[in-house]
Amino acid sequence: MSEKSKGALEVTVSVKRSDCLVTNLMSEMNSGCSVERLKIGKNTTIHRIICSNDNFEDAYIRLKKISLSIIRVGKNTIWAEVPSCSACRYFSSSDAVVLGTRNIKEDVVAFRLLIQNSYRLKTMEKALDLSGLMPKVEDISLENTDVLTEREKEVLEAAYSHGYFDSDRKMTLTEIAESMGVSAASLSDVLRRGTKKVIKYYLENLLLDGKK
Repeated sequence: MSEKSKGALEVTVSVKRSDCLVTNLMSEMNSGCSVERLKIGKNTTIHRIICSNDNFEDAYIRLKKISLSIIRVGKNTIWAEVPSCSACRYFSSSDAVVLGTRNIKEDVVAFRLLIQNSYRLKTMEKALDLSGLMPKVEDISLENTDVLTEREKEVLEAAYSHGYFDSDRKMTLTEIAESMGVSAASLSDVLRRGTKKVIKYYLENLLLDGKK
């Protein structure tokens, strides 16, 4: 995917695995070094390890033994290319864009992803689960301009709570506008824009993609 597709989701998914050589080594050392993944590949992954001055040399020596290539970057940073773990192998071949990673626990890593829609996300969750990676969606949000504004959310919630969408409409638009202290015309315009975004999202991400 060469660009962010319309209706895409920005998602943080955590997975559990125990085969990351770098994370396991840092945990064994109890080093307190931070680990990031700069370039994820099917066969190898480049990690950035940031350490304090006290444990930098020890970390470098130990990482050198498990790395295919390793370089020092500045005074306290190491770039190490090592064989990819099961999670990195999966995401390197998926159609999601990896925006970043962070370790949550020794055996749990969170991947921040850009993925086309919620249908693709559900498919990914199933695949990760079947692979034994125990996926958990930590955070999810729309990344495009179709996301509801705070005002649109407020108006939609008010219309819904007052029964405006019920078959026996409990309050008219004029009555809801009066309760909110705005004109009916203004409320109607915001409600129309918000409703269009909700319907568009449902059609493109839930209904239409679910039929593919």
